[in-house]
Amino acid sequence: MYRYFFSILQKCMLVLTIFWLGTALYFLFNLSWLAGLASLIFGFLAVRKRDWVKACWRYLMARKPWVMVAALLFQLLVLFSANLLVRSDAAVVLNGALKILPDLSISSYLSRNPNNLSLFLAERWLYHLFGEWTIWVLEAIGFICMNATALILYRAGKDFLDQQLADMAFTFYMLMLGFSPYVIQTYTDVAGLPFLALQVYLILKALQSETVSWKNMFGLGLAASLAFTFRPTAAISIIAFFMVLLLKGNWKKLMLSFSLFLISFGLFYGGKTIIEQEQREVIIMQDEALAKSWLTFINLGLTYTGTDQEDMKAGLLTYIDEDLHTVYNNGMFANKNEWAEIKRRLSEYTVWTFAQHLVVKLNNTLYDGTLNWIYRSPELEKTTYISPLYPLTQNNVLAQWVRETILEKDGENFKVYQLVKQICWILLVIGLVYSVTHYVPDERRQFVILTVFGGILFLMIFEGGKARYLLQFLPQIVFMAAFGWSDLVKKEGRK
Repeated sequence: MYRYFFSILQKCMLVLTIFWLGTALYFLFNLSWLAGLASLIFGFLAVRKRDWVKACWRYLMARKPWVMVAALLFQLLVLFSANLLVRSDAAVVLNGALKILPDLSISSYLSRNPNNLSLFLAERWLYHLFGEWTIWVLEAIGFICMNATALILYRAGKDFLDQQLADMAFTFYMLMLGFSPYVIQTYTDVAGLPFLALQVYLILKALQSETVSWKNMFGLGLAASLAFTFRPTAAISIIAFFMVLLLKGNWKKLMLSFSLFLISFGLFYGGKTIIEQEQREVIIMQDEALAKSWLTFINLGLTYTGTDQEDMKAGLLTYIDEDLHTVYNNGMFANKNEWAEIKRRLSEYTVWTFAQHLVVKLNNTLYDGTLNWIYRSPELEKTTYISPLYPLTQNNVLAQWVRETILEKDGENFKVYQLVKQICWILLVIGLVYSVTHYVPDERRQFVILTVFGGILFLMIFEGGKARYLLQFLPQIVFMAAFGWSDLVKKEGRK
């Protein structure tokens, strides 16, 4: 049963990753056919001179601390050059936590978006401690989360796989996130990363061991509760872990691991829930018609692109009296409205149009090497938090170049950054493809592949259509790519 299931999964993932590679290549040539052609030529030359390429890579991997220092300098340059630090929902939460927004405004927002309550309470707690310095504390936490994740993933590879896989996972993580502007984003995407990576570390440790360690399972419960607080999709890794044990038929290990995990997760997540219920920082209006539920995100996922907020809201407003359409919390998220709208959307799709919808949604989720970095000029954003340093760097030539090239999607030179990231993305996806071209009976490998598949499946059912949502599965994605590239290198070594 185990081999049969994962053989089928491998074939499904092969089709998916080939599509992934195709859409990434198409976007590269769409950005610049000249750059795409040059990339193919350089790729051909790199294959011909692969010994030199491998020597350069090994040189860098022998000096990982210096790579981390270079990434840190890049991140500091981005931070000090930024004009817009926080945007959209993250800015609403931050402005509410810093008491810039009126109490009624943040109360209304969190009543509608209770998934952001934990983030708000954490930022408000920091505000009580640090006052006007809170933004810099949050940025420092972002730096720690971003770079600690790289170290956790590296240690996971080194401790439970092998040195080459560890180096490759580290390389892909640094290419995609270490050298990226995401470090300034004070939102759950970055804050949840170290806990998602810690989950992977502890699961790989559990899969490698023949016995069950209660310390490891309690640690996994704690890591999962923290990861779930920031990103509920953290549950997909846990489900994949227990599915591997179930399909393997290791009943004793499965039941003992699950029991210990459940106790730990229940204690920590239950404590977090009690804190949220007893908090007095903001009034949360308790009415299921006011709050977005899981049904909202299925409904949103059924819009044609999978992420069309305006279309989703327009559909729900048809169930509300017209004179309430302009009222923020007007009850449109009532479960009966959500169910009715989901049924309506499904009934209006044909088999052909639903297939088109899935292809569009999948394409939009997978193609972008910048991971959907969409910061624009602040005047084009609805809700913002402007860097206190911006008045000092506004006319600085280097800072202007960083903003126009790396930070602002509408910047004059942003396409240069896009091209570099897209090439890195294609290299990663090549590893994904090769990792599923052949079956390897390794529980750790199957866990990683199953988690990535589960993540993509989740994004096809719920809200999707943005590459940013892949961040919550990035630890597994970089390991899957590392498996593929490691196989390629070993195959080359056997020739």
